[in-house]
Amino acid sequence: MSNTSRKFNPSWIAVIILVGAFVVSAIRFFLIASEGGSSDEAGGLKVIRVAHWQLEPGFRESMQWAMDTYNALPHVREANVRIEQEPIPERVFNQVMNVHLISGTAPDIATKGETTIIRGNALARFYAPIGEFVNEPNPYNQKAYQIQDLSDELSQSIASMPWRDTFFDGLEGGYVESLSDFFAIPVSTAGGNRVFYNMAIMEAVKAYAHQAFAREALPEWMTDLDRSLGQPDGFLPLERAKQWVQGPSIPETMGEWIFYCAAVQAYAEAEGLEYLVPISASIYPHNNVILRYESEFFANHWKRLDFDLGTTLSSIEVISGFDRKLWDFEDSTFQAYFDFMQTIVSFYPKGFLGLDREQALRRFVMGNAAMITTGGWDAQSILSGIAGRDRPEDRFEVELGLRPMPAEDERWYAQLPMRMTEANIGGGVPLAINKQTPHFDWALDFLKFLSSHRINEEFNQRAGWLPVIVNTVPPDAMDAFVPDMHGAPKQLAMRFDSSDIPSSIRNTWASTIKLFMSGDIDYTGLSQRISEVLDNPDLGVSRAWKISLQKAQDASRANDRVISVERLNATLGVENALSRERSLLYNSMNSDEGISVLRWWKETKPSEPFPTY
Repeated sequence: MSNTSRKFNPSWIAVIILVGAFVVSAIRFFLIASEGGSSDEAGGLKVIRVAHWQLEPGFRESMQWAMDTYNALPHVREANVRIEQEPIPERVFNQVMNVHLISGTAPDIATKGETTIIRGNALARFYAPIGEFVNEPNPYNQKAYQIQDLSDELSQSIASMPWRDTFFDGLEGGYVESLSDFFAIPVSTAGGNRVFYNMAIMEAVKAYAHQAFAREALPEWMTDLDRSLGQPDGFLPLERAKQWVQGPSIPETMGEWIFYCAAVQAYAEAEGLEYLVPISASIYPHNNVILRYESEFFANHWKRLDFDLGTTLSSIEVISGFDRKLWDFEDSTFQAYFDFMQTIVSFYPKGFLGLDREQALRRFVMGNAAMITTGGWDAQSILSGIAGRDRPEDRFEVELGLRPMPAEDERWYAQLPMRMTEANIGGGVPLAINKQTPHFDWALDFLKFLSSHRINEEFNQRAGWLPVIVNTVPPDAMDAFVPDMHGAPKQLAMRFDSSDIPSSIRNTWASTIKLFMSGDIDYTGLSQRISEVLDNPDLGVSRAWKISLQKAQDASRANDRVISVERLNATLGVENALSRERSLLYNSMNSDEGISVLRWWKETKPSEPFPTY
């Protein structure tokens, strides 16, 4: 008998888990496929699944309320239809949708995300165009479905107007310009980015600063902030800072805001509060207030950069400006922006680039940050988190405000004369219909129901978001997020994060800025790294010219191909095909297959051939 005994190999655990996961996935696939494919003739239940990534408190519950209300409608029950939601975390949403769209098992309705396979005109491969339906009135805006006691004028207006006109942005949030059609129905909007202030901390810090002002000799942290003839690098006159400390308001100017940040740091050090920071920041872009000012710092260049003084500043106009010697890193605007960046980073928690959105929110809710910047989608999480703290003394009042801009006697006023308008904020959470759904009519019907005047108002009241339908009442807590219509259009600002900019430049810009914010490189190192890529013939400005021409040509040709399809549809008698063809012809007449790009090249480099691959 052998003395050798068999031992269990731990590697088999991984195999067992893998096989088990496959079996569960296969069963799930079968159930979904069979459930979604139920036929009317068989009398089977028709399930329309809705996938989204909005996991914020209140949104899923509100969506479930809307679905339950729809499922209870007599004609929906009679047809044996049921709407169900499938919330998917944002981190894996794109991967999940990629797999299921390719395999044909994707939900009937899904948030229209920009995944790797759904980009540009490829959207039409997986999602259904709905342009032929948006010009008709929404049946769920008829009198029988309206809010009670609406004025006769409003009642008649929403009942008769085209569905697209009931959206506050004219359904622009669901329109895809390159395809000349509507592909999604937005159901909410979060409004603008705002600063959340912990008013308990502000009260304590103002009292601390008031005592500091009463001293015979002001502390060094205060005198360093003073802006005067002898100290032009200060942030604001201290006399005005003193007036702000004595008043009840949140910071209204950038100078007051920076004074408050510095006062929070001094207060935390004096009280031994090692975890208290002025601003709760993270890698999440909406928590990094610095990035919100980039467009505003770079807004004054557009007249020099714009080739034709049009309504937008294209990526090639921005990038070629470096080659045309219209901007560089010796420019005072660039130096001011990165000086501003260094100043604000000093008020962030250490290692903030390693923190995520949830950690930033938790820091503010736990009272370890004086403020946080984010959008309205996080408002419910923050306010409910504070209200839900165990001890009453740990709860605090929150006040919201716009990002401050410098006053005339403050630092950076010359570089930041005007904020960017929020007038271009459109509808959010755009829900699109899977082209492969066997229940297109019911999916479309549910989107009409969800975007009707009564349901959209109630849905967003419950979710704590802003409605997208005109003449609806937003939740009281969201009043502060209503878009600010004042300021310059964002389309005229230099932007280095635009998807139209070559990834080599865009990624270098983003990664180098992170190194600068973390203190790993200085301004000289930053300018050298970015300039090297811009000067590189394969990665920089030359590549941007080539990509701009290629995109312009591809867009024109794609439009022409769609025109051909609509011409065939019109010949075959497809309804509304002729009107779509006319719209596409208009777009075709206004496109030039990249001729303008070639003309701009000739104007800037008349003796050089256009770069080729």
